[in-house]
Amino acid sequence: MYPRQPSDDPNQGGQYPGGQYPGGPYPPQHGQYGGHPQSVPGAPGTGPARMPGPVITVRVLMFIGGACGLLLGGLVWLTAAMAVSEGPAGEEMRRALEETGLPLSGAEAGALFAAVGAIPFVYGVISIVLAAFMGRRSPVVLWSVVVFQALAALSLVVSVFSGGFGSIVPLIFAIVMIVLMLLESSRAYYTKAPANPGAY
Repeated sequence: MYPRQPSDDPNQGGQYPGGQYPGGPYPPQHGQYGGHPQSVPGAPGTGPARMPGPVITVRVLMFIGGACGLLLGGLVWLTAAMAVSEGPAGEEMRRALEETGLPLSGAEAGALFAAVGAIPFVYGVISIVLAAFMGRRSPVVLWSVVVFQALAALSLVVSVFSGGFGSIVPLIFAIVMIVLMLLESSRAYYTKAPANPGAY
């Protein structure tokens, strides 16, 4: 009789003395002993599993600001259409422009208002598109939002110094959104792997 050799079958308990596995009679599960490590929320190198509050705030503000930009641009374009019309509304608008020192024809006034309306409309489109992509965890999304808001803030600063004091409120919102996106929790959300990859 020869001594029985240990079996290579992990189900027969031959890999451990006495046929027992560490911690009990069953083989170790994933994430225990020799299994695959599990992601631990808050572990170094991992970002928050859910979108942080500052990012949610920025996303909501960008949706609201984008909708307002689309609405404002549409209203200015409506004004441009009225300016080129030959009816009483068009004549009244051209007369008002003359009183303010802008003696423009209907076509010139229409082109001017069309160009002015394009600015908030384009802002609204970009703001809504970026807000829609903010659910994707990528540094590109983070810095796209920051750069976009920085450019918006710069244009608003120019507007304020040009006498457009109504731009102060949107300027404050742009600065607040930049600060919120640069917070540590916001940067961690976009630049580090999720704490629980199975959640996405």
